[in-house]
Amino acid sequence: MNLWDKKAKTYTRFSLELNEIQKATFEKIGSLDGKNIVDIGCGSGVWTLHLAKKAKEVLGVDNASAMLEILKEDALKNDINNIKTINLDFENFYKNNTLKFDLAFLSMSPALKNEEDFKAFLNLAPKRVYLGWADKRKSTLLDPIFEHFKTEFKGFYKKDFQSFLDTQNIPYEIEIFSETRVAKRGKESAIENVLWHLSMNGINATKQDLESFIKDDVEEIIESKIKLIMC
Repeated sequence: MNLWDKKAKTYTRFSLELNEIQKATFEKIGSLDGKNIVDIGCGSGVWTLHLAKKAKEVLGVDNASAMLEILKEDALKNDINNIKTINLDFENFYKNNTLKFDLAFLSMSPALKNEEDFKAFLNLAPKRVYLGWADKRKSTLLDPIFEHFKTEFKGFYKKDFQSFLDTQNIPYEIEIFSETRVAKRGKESAIENVLWHLSMNGINATKQDLESFIKDDVEEIIESKIKLIMC
Protein backbone atom coordinates (compact mmCIF):
# COMPACT_ATOMS: atom_id res chain seq x y z
CA MET A 1 0.00 0.00 0.00
CA ASN A 2 1.12 3.55 -0.79
CA LEU A 3 2.20 5.04 2.57
CA TRP A 4 0.21 8.19 1.81
CA ASP A 5 -2.91 6.07 1.32
CA LYS A 6 -2.26 4.65 4.76
CA LYS A 7 -1.89 8.16 6.18
CA ALA A 8 -5.10 9.47 4.61
CA LYS A 9 -7.47 8.48 7.43
CA THR A 10 -5.59 10.66 9.96
CA TYR A 11 -4.31 13.38 7.62
CA THR A 12 -5.44 17.00 8.02
CA ARG A 13 -8.64 17.76 6.12
CA PHE A 14 -10.01 20.89 4.51
CA SER A 15 -11.24 23.61 6.87
CA LEU A 16 -13.35 26.58 5.82
CA GLU A 17 -11.19 28.78 8.04
CA LEU A 18 -7.86 29.78 6.52
CA ASN A 19 -4.86 29.40 8.83
CA GLU A 20 -2.32 32.21 9.07
CA ILE A 21 0.05 30.72 6.47
CA GLN A 22 -2.82 30.24 4.03
CA LYS A 23 -4.02 33.81 4.57
CA ALA A 24 -0.53 35.22 3.90
CA THR A 25 -0.04 32.98 0.86
CA PHE A 26 -3.30 33.97 -0.80
CA GLU A 27 -2.54 37.63 -0.17
CA LYS A 28 0.78 37.15 -1.98
CA ILE A 29 -0.77 35.25 -4.89
CA GLY A 30 -3.45 37.86 -5.52
CA SER A 31 -6.58 37.36 -7.59
CA LEU A 32 -7.22 33.91 -9.06
CA ASP A 33 -10.45 34.89 -10.74
CA GLY A 34 -10.85 33.06 -14.05
CA LYS A 35 -7.63 31.05 -13.58
CA ASN A 36 -7.01 27.37 -14.30
CA ILE A 37 -4.78 25.85 -11.63
CA VAL A 38 -2.96 22.55 -11.20
CA ASP A 39 -2.28 21.48 -7.60
CA ILE A 40 0.58 18.96 -7.53
CA GLY A 41 0.57 16.54 -4.61
CA CYS A 42 -2.81 17.91 -3.59
CA GLY A 43 -3.41 15.26 -0.91
CA SER A 44 -6.70 15.57 0.97
CA GLY A 45 -7.44 18.99 -0.54
CA VAL A 46 -6.38 21.21 2.37
CA TRP A 47 -5.30 23.87 -0.15
CA THR A 48 -7.09 22.58 -3.25
CA LEU A 49 -10.59 23.46 -2.11
CA HIS A 50 -9.54 27.01 -1.16
CA LEU A 51 -7.91 27.41 -4.57
CA ALA A 52 -11.10 26.19 -6.23
CA LYS A 53 -13.21 28.70 -4.33
CA LYS A 54 -11.09 31.49 -5.83
CA ALA A 55 -10.37 30.15 -9.33
CA LYS A 56 -12.18 28.99 -12.45
CA GLU A 57 -11.03 25.36 -12.23
CA VAL A 58 -8.48 23.27 -10.32
CA LEU A 59 -6.91 19.96 -11.26
CA GLY A 60 -5.63 18.03 -8.23
CA VAL A 61 -2.85 15.53 -8.93
CA ASP A 62 -1.81 12.93 -6.34
CA ASN A 63 -0.57 9.35 -6.31
CA ALA A 64 -2.62 8.42 -3.22
CA SER A 65 -6.16 7.44 -4.20
CA ALA A 66 -7.34 7.48 -0.57
CA MET A 67 -6.29 11.14 -0.26
CA LEU A 68 -8.22 12.02 -3.42
CA GLU A 69 -11.33 10.28 -2.12
CA ILE A 70 -11.25 12.53 0.96
CA LEU A 71 -10.74 15.59 -1.26
CA LYS A 72 -13.77 14.67 -3.37
CA GLU A 73 -15.85 13.94 -0.27
CA ASP A 74 -15.05 17.37 1.23
CA ALA A 75 -15.62 19.13 -2.10
CA LEU A 76 -19.09 17.56 -2.31
CA LYS A 77 -19.83 18.41 1.32
CA ASN A 78 -18.91 22.07 0.70
CA ASP A 79 -20.64 22.30 -2.71
CA ILE A 80 -17.36 22.96 -4.55
CA ASN A 81 -17.76 21.51 -8.03
CA ASN A 82 -14.92 22.96 -10.12
CA ILE A 83 -12.27 20.42 -9.11
CA LYS A 84 -11.04 17.49 -11.19
CA THR A 85 -8.52 14.93 -9.95
CA ILE A 86 -5.91 12.62 -11.45
CA ASN A 87 -4.46 9.69 -9.49
CA LEU A 88 -0.86 9.69 -10.76
CA ASP A 89 2.63 10.36 -9.51
CA PHE A 90 4.13 13.60 -10.78
CA GLU A 91 6.50 12.04 -13.31
CA ASN A 92 3.76 10.07 -15.07
CA PHE A 93 1.50 13.10 -14.97
CA TYR A 94 3.85 15.56 -16.64
CA LYS A 95 5.14 13.06 -19.21
CA ASN A 96 1.58 12.63 -20.48
CA ASN A 97 0.09 16.03 -19.78
CA THR A 98 -1.25 18.16 -22.64
CA LEU A 99 -3.26 20.62 -20.55
CA LYS A 100 -2.42 24.30 -20.09
CA PHE A 101 -2.61 26.07 -16.75
CA ASP A 102 -2.35 29.65 -15.50
CA LEU A 103 -0.77 28.65 -12.20
CA ALA A 104 1.07 25.59 -10.88
CA PHE A 105 0.74 25.09 -7.13
CA LEU A 106 2.52 22.74 -4.75
CA SER A 107 2.33 22.66 -0.96
CA MET A 108 4.45 20.49 1.37
CA SER A 109 4.53 17.63 -1.12
CA PRO A 110 7.48 15.31 -1.86
CA ALA A 111 6.35 15.12 -5.51
CA LEU A 112 9.39 17.05 -6.83
CA LYS A 113 12.38 14.74 -6.44
CA ASN A 114 14.99 15.79 -9.00
CA GLU A 115 16.03 18.32 -11.63
CA GLU A 116 13.68 16.90 -14.27
CA ASP A 117 10.76 17.31 -11.86
CA PHE A 118 11.77 20.89 -11.09
CA LYS A 119 11.90 21.72 -14.81
CA ALA A 120 8.55 20.04 -15.40
CA PHE A 121 6.94 22.00 -12.57
CA LEU A 122 8.24 25.26 -14.06
CA ASN A 123 6.88 24.31 -17.47
CA LEU A 124 3.34 23.64 -16.24
CA ALA A 125 2.34 27.30 -16.06
CA PRO A 126 3.71 30.85 -16.39
CA LYS A 127 3.21 31.39 -12.63
CA ARG A 128 4.35 28.91 -9.96
CA VAL A 129 3.71 28.79 -6.20
CA TYR A 130 5.75 26.42 -4.04
CA LEU A 131 5.47 25.84 -0.30
CA GLY A 132 8.10 23.63 1.33
CA TRP A 133 10.18 23.11 4.43
CA ALA A 134 12.66 25.91 5.15
CA ASP A 135 14.34 23.87 7.89
CA LYS A 136 14.00 20.59 9.73
CA ARG A 137 10.76 20.30 11.63
CA LYS A 138 11.10 19.85 15.39
CA SER A 139 8.80 17.58 17.37
CA THR A 140 8.82 16.79 21.07
CA LEU A 141 7.44 13.34 20.22
CA LEU A 142 9.32 12.35 17.07
CA ASP A 143 12.78 13.80 17.70
CA PRO A 144 13.81 11.48 20.58
CA ILE A 145 12.37 8.49 18.72
CA PHE A 146 14.23 9.42 15.53
CA GLU A 147 17.42 9.71 17.57
CA HIS A 148 16.84 6.26 19.08
CA PHE A 149 16.41 4.71 15.63
CA LYS A 150 19.38 6.69 14.27
CA THR A 151 17.32 8.62 11.72
CA GLU A 152 15.95 12.14 11.37
CA PHE A 153 13.18 14.21 9.84
CA LYS A 154 13.42 13.67 6.08
CA GLY A 155 11.14 16.40 4.74
CA PHE A 156 13.83 19.08 4.50
CA TYR A 157 16.47 18.87 1.76
CA LYS A 158 19.10 21.50 1.00
CA LYS A 159 18.95 20.63 -2.70
CA ASP A 160 15.32 21.41 -3.40
CA PHE A 161 13.28 23.57 -5.76
CA GLN A 162 14.83 26.77 -4.36
CA SER A 163 18.39 25.55 -4.89
CA PHE A 164 17.46 24.59 -8.45
CA LEU A 165 16.14 28.09 -9.12
CA ASP A 166 19.38 29.51 -7.71
CA THR A 167 21.59 27.35 -9.95
CA GLN A 168 19.51 28.33 -12.99
CA ASN A 169 19.51 32.03 -12.04
CA ILE A 170 15.72 32.08 -12.12
CA PRO A 171 14.35 34.99 -10.07
CA TYR A 172 11.78 34.35 -7.37
CA GLU A 173 10.10 35.88 -4.34
CA ILE A 174 10.45 34.12 -1.00
CA GLU A 175 8.89 34.45 2.43
CA ILE A 176 9.58 32.31 5.50
CA PHE A 177 6.81 31.43 7.94
CA SER A 178 7.35 30.11 11.47
CA GLU A 179 4.68 27.94 13.02
CA THR A 180 4.30 26.31 16.42
CA ARG A 181 1.35 24.04 17.07
CA VAL A 182 0.25 21.42 19.56
CA ALA A 183 -1.07 18.05 18.35
CA LYS A 184 -3.05 16.04 20.87
CA ARG A 185 -3.37 12.32 20.20
CA GLY A 186 -4.52 9.26 22.06
CA LYS A 187 -1.87 6.62 22.75
CA GLU A 188 -2.85 4.32 19.87
CA SER A 189 -3.14 7.19 17.41
CA ALA A 190 0.25 8.55 18.48
CA ILE A 191 1.88 5.13 18.02
CA GLU A 192 0.35 4.73 14.55
CA ASN A 193 1.59 8.21 13.60
CA VAL A 194 5.14 7.44 14.73
CA LEU A 195 5.16 4.08 12.95
CA TRP A 196 4.10 5.83 9.76
CA HIS A 197 6.93 8.36 10.03
CA LEU A 198 9.45 5.59 10.70
CA SER A 199 8.13 3.69 7.66
CA MET A 200 8.70 6.80 5.55
CA ASN A 201 12.32 6.63 6.68
CA GLY A 202 12.60 2.95 5.78
CA ILE A 203 12.47 1.70 9.38
CA ASN A 204 10.17 -1.22 10.18
CA ALA A 205 9.38 -0.79 13.86
CA THR A 206 6.60 -2.37 15.93
CA LYS A 207 4.20 -1.04 18.53
CA GLN A 208 6.23 -2.84 21.16
CA ASP A 209 9.34 -0.91 20.08
CA LEU A 210 7.57 2.33 20.99
CA GLU A 211 6.08 1.39 24.34
CA SER A 212 8.90 3.00 26.32
CA PHE A 213 8.37 6.29 24.43
CA ILE A 214 4.57 6.43 24.32
CA LYS A 215 2.94 5.29 27.55
CA ASP A 216 -0.19 7.45 27.52
CA ASP A 217 -2.00 10.10 25.50
CA VAL A 218 0.37 12.56 23.85
CA GLU A 219 0.58 16.33 23.58
CA GLU A 220 3.15 16.92 20.84
CA ILE A 221 4.70 20.35 20.27
CA ILE A 222 5.69 20.85 16.63
CA GLU A 223 7.87 23.73 15.44
CA SER A 224 8.16 24.35 11.72
CA LYS A 225 9.68 26.81 9.27
CA ILE A 226 7.91 26.88 5.91
CA LYS A 227 8.98 28.82 2.83
CA LEU A 228 6.72 30.29 0.19
CA ILE A 229 8.37 30.67 -3.21
CA MET A 230 6.72 32.42 -6.12
CA CYS A 231 8.28 32.55 -9.57
